[in-house]
Amino acid sequence: MWDILFGSLTFAAMFRLATPIILTAMGGAFADRANIFNIGLESFMLVSAFFAMFGSYLMSNAFAGLLFGILSSLLMSCIFATLVLHFKSDVIVVGIAMNLSAWGFTTMLLDGIFNTRGAFTDPRIKSFNNISIPFLEKVPYIGSIFQDQNLLVYIAIISVIVCQAIIYMTPFGLRLRGVGGNEKAAESAGVNILKYKWISVIITGVFAGISGSFLSIGGISMFTENMSAGKGFLALAAIMIGKGNPFKVFLACLIFAYTDAIAVGLQSYQIPSQLVLMIPYVATIMVLFFVNVRDRNKLESLTS
Repeated sequence: MWDILFGSLTFAAMFRLATPIILTAMGGAFADRANIFNIGLESFMLVSAFFAMFGSYLMSNAFAGLLFGILSSLLMSCIFATLVLHFKSDVIVVGIAMNLSAWGFTTMLLDGIFNTRGAFTDPRIKSFNNISIPFLEKVPYIGSIFQDQNLLVYIAIISVIVCQAIIYMTPFGLRLRGVGGNEKAAESAGVNILKYKWISVIITGVFAGISGSFLSIGGISMFTENMSAGKGFLALAAIMIGKGNPFKVFLACLIFAYTDAIAVGLQSYQIPSQLVLMIPYVATIMVLFFVNVRDRNKLESLTS
């Protein structure tokens, strides 16, 4: 049990499981800073997962698959931005509609292109290989966690630092936070509100595209129906917990992934699988509950 809770294999699995959530949440943090509540992250991931697999299948190259995944997610983000920012559609309705249609759309493509349902795999689908970093071999425990991870895992970790710096240490980040904090004040200062909202949604699309690509060509070289399996909603929950702060969002993603990694380890024990599979989602609800209670207490202390 100790190895399951604190073993290096568990933490190595945690970072792998957290990667798609982190990447999507980092992109979503930009939209959150611009005051855009994007519930359609799940659709971005699912569509990009399919097209990443398709691109890798066509070119027999993982980087080509990644490019296909990013471009498809960018298209989804443009659809979302057009409906929400120009046609003033309800953001919740648009997000739900895109999530539902993405499942049906990718299933239709899977059947139409590959004449199969459920899952598709082929030797021509190439995934990113694990990377061996020589100096990590000499570092006990930490080395075994970060050694031989997928390229996209390292990109996810680095993206946290980059996003934190962009949002809080650059003029762009300052204007973006101004747009989300007070649109009228930002507009009076000469900031193009529509431009910054568009940029934030496009950034979300790029990160979600990398995230979706990780699902299908991050090691398993296959696509399955509904492959995102709620990870977009976990990313959204992490954004809400971290309030758009990349570092806090990253910690929330690690909590979700850690409980997921533990759930995988506990399956070897005589515990009903239904209870084990509930752990990550129960943890998500509990974290959201305690964060909301904390914020409510802070608000009451300020108003009293």
